[in-house]
Amino acid sequence: MATITKISAQKRPGRYNIFLDGEYAFAVDEGVLVQFALAKGQELTPDQIARIQEQDNFRHAYNIAVNYLAHQLQTRHEIWAKLEEKEVPPAYIKQVAAELTEQGYLDDHAYRDSFVRTQMVTTENGPTIIERKLREKGISPELANREAITDIFTPAEQLATLAKLIAKQRNHYRRNSAREQERKIRQHLYTKGFAGDLITQAMDAADFTPDPEEEADALAAQGAKYWRRYASKGAAVQKRKTKQMLYQKGFDLGAIDTWIAEQETEDA
Repeated sequence: MATITKISAQKRPGRYNIFLDGEYAFAVDEGVLVQFALAKGQELTPDQIARIQEQDNFRHAYNIAVNYLAHQLQTRHEIWAKLEEKEVPPAYIKQVAAELTEQGYLDDHAYRDSFVRTQMVTTENGPTIIERKLREKGISPELANREAITDIFTPAEQLATLAKLIAKQRNHYRRNSAREQERKIRQHLYTKGFAGDLITQAMDAADFTPDPEEEADALAAQGAKYWRRYASKGAAVQKRKTKQMLYQKGFDLGAIDTWIAEQETEDA
């Protein structure tokens, strides 16, 4: 048996050096010191020393995890990866994960719900993108699935988000034809991870009927760009290419012909 002859605090808060029979033996966490009631004059068997050091290894891993969790919620996968990064042995990682789960600090179900609500408020992401992000964070398919996400991010709330996105994108594409606006906005909504049926419902609710004045302004802006681009190609090519490009951009063919005729008159 060995006798504790000295216990001294390290410069690092919460850590203590243990001296046995006059020589430094090992260091322990404050929680381990209290747990085993370590004190000067106490005698320790080799088995007791092994158990103290084992518990200290666990406390070290546990403290890493708790400090990591203190910044924000983490998934089980993220905690496991963090402890592996710190070279914590798998047996201790498993023990820490079990302890944190029992204490309610590690709960992938709660994490999923919180993450979905945060995405709803702070991003423009739809369920597909949210599901992918949850999978990337190590949330299991059983928790990170479309049904679970849409239970929180309901269709009604998604439609409200889609309406805001449509309004925002219409302003962004205001120099495009109404038809082109509709095409580009629909494509953008798909990339944000919303389902096709809800996109169609939201797009139908938005009025994409062309406003004559806005359509004329957009045609003039787009037409001037192409008219200048093809000016060096000769009058015939300039007219044909400009007409082709404007038609591809969704403008009415009759309106295009009228605008081109006006340009030809001005250039004559």
